[in-house]
Amino acid sequence: MLKLSSIAKRQVLATDLGKVIGRPVDILVDPSSHQISLVVMSEGEVPELSVVIPAAAIGKFDLDALTIQSMSDARIAVHDKWLLSRLQAGRELRRRPVFTKDGQRLGRIDGVEVDDAGAVTAYRVRKPRLGLLRPRQVLTPNDMGALSGEFAVASTPVDPEQSKPG
Repeated sequence: MLKLSSIAKRQVLATDLGKVIGRPVDILVDPSSHQISLVVMSEGEVPELSVVIPAAAIGKFDLDALTIQSMSDARIAVHDKWLLSRLQAGRELRRRPVFTKDGQRLGRIDGVEVDDAGAVTAYRVRKPRLGLLRPRQVLTPNDMGALSGEFAVASTPVDPEQSKPG
């Protein structure tokens, strides 16, 4: 499993030009499909002006670098409604509060792990600070019910033993 934060440290290579085009500033997940949707190369003054690469243009996510076939794979989000909607959905997922069906607050999404194809394998949820400890839970996509609104709902009961400090 790979953390999105580790993927964002890799260089993006345009194989048609044989050039390094930089490192991502963000990697966004589509909450409806639990897949990486966009690699954000630069953020504009307004999000719509961000330069993004659709995840489908990236080969694999587990290699030393991320590759795209052509520089034409990098686009400004405002020119494509689908890209713009994935940009908005991915940005809203970050730091989203997570509750149980009963209303217990589990914390906020603070990390995502994916496989080599970009499918989410786990969402890391942290509670607010309790002194030096920050209990964390790991939820699979199957554990997450509603994920597309203002908050996420864990669809399965949460095992208190699953909480880990750190």
